[in-house]
Amino acid sequence: MFERMLKFFVNNSRLNYTLFLLIFIAGIYSYNKIPKEIFPNFELDMISISGNYSGASVDILDKMIVREIEDELKSVDGIDSISSVINPGKFSIYIELEKGESRFEMTKKVEDVVNYTKSNLPSDMDDPIVTALEVRRRLAEVSISSSILSLDQLKDEADLLKSKLLSINDLAEVSIYGASDKLYKIYLNEKKIEAYGLDKSAIFEKIKSLSFIFPIGQIKDPQKNFYLSTYNGAKTQDELANTLIKINNTSIYLKDIATVSKRFEESSTLFSLNGENAVNFSLKQNEIGNAILIVKDVEALIIKLQKENKNITYTLRRNESEKIKDRLNIVISNILFGVIMITILVAILINIRMAIIIAIGIPTAFVMGVIYLYMWGYTINMISLVGVLIALGIIVDDAIVVSENIQQHIEEGLPPKEAAVVATKEMAKPITIASITTLFAFI
Repeated sequence: MFERMLKFFVNNSRLNYTLFLLIFIAGIYSYNKIPKEIFPNFELDMISISGNYSGASVDILDKMIVREIEDELKSVDGIDSISSVINPGKFSIYIELEKGESRFEMTKKVEDVVNYTKSNLPSDMDDPIVTALEVRRRLAEVSISSSILSLDQLKDEADLLKSKLLSINDLAEVSIYGASDKLYKIYLNEKKIEAYGLDKSAIFEKIKSLSFIFPIGQIKDPQKNFYLSTYNGAKTQDELANTLIKINNTSIYLKDIATVSKRFEESSTLFSLNGENAVNFSLKQNEIGNAILIVKDVEALIIKLQKENKNITYTLRRNESEKIKDRLNIVISNILFGVIMITILVAILINIRMAIIIAIGIPTAFVMGVIYLYMWGYTINMISLVGVLIALGIIVDDAIVVSENIQQHIEEGLPPKEAAVVATKEMAKPITIASITTLFAFI
């Protein structure tokens, strides 16, 4: 069977050329599409439950909320351990799953437990959030700074930039440092309120209902979910001031009885760049994203925004994709160096024709490995690149042994095609056993 297969490929050289071309095309396509990162991804078999209860002490959260949830979780099969972290006003419960359990199915079970427990929890607390923990890798940082704009103006631009960054494919998380939440302060004029003969309590109730968002559902899509919510009220300072409100039988604009000003809460973090006020964005990718392609999209966005906003300086910092490129370049340069050295040595020791055949086999083995990684959902990273280098060494060694044996049979008088079949058949078992024993050392 093996001999017939060898004869088939030896006697059908055009088919070999066609397969060689197809393999290279598929390998180049796979190399461009496969995610590239420094270290491989791994899944966390953990689920978290987080919640907030403003003003509650650690003891109250422990007795009234955390213990209630933990007691109910004990009845769920598939949980290995439960740990909790409680801070004033907030808590987190971490659930470690048993081996083999699906974290997504377990997340649904935990959500059911939390929903069941809600009836025993304080009604004025925020609903606990259940999340299947994921590893999100730090990708890069983007900073915006200006010597002209104030910090508050930079914070306005930061909100716009964050929205645009999150629209980039496979960018999972954008954290802002140096910014803070925006709020509007409404200063009521008591003299004007009295002049209109209005009731202050009625005004307070009306102001409370000026702006709110209420979730009503979601639209599920294979790639992303779209969340639906009601939209009510103004979202800018001018719109809010020009809001028409009706109190009893009187309709007036808010600006007639109050002054509206925009403010920012006190920042929990401060960030500066080259001595200037700045806002920093930490970017993290999801587990299937290609770091190099994501950073290219980020760079294109920064270049576009820099042309539109001359008063702001956009800086890309701590770019992890550069490290990935450097490591890929090292591997490619090592492959090229190996091809050149082996070609020279084999050409001197055997002949030029065998040297060319062995030299072609090195990049062919590399692209075949890339195709395998891409088809099975792996990534190109430090670990897989080390494996590729080891595999290339084994393949080159085997190729030299087979080529030398073919040349020996040709010198003994066999025709080249027959010599190729006989020599390959003779070396097939020893080479296979030697390669397997080498692989066992890495299993």
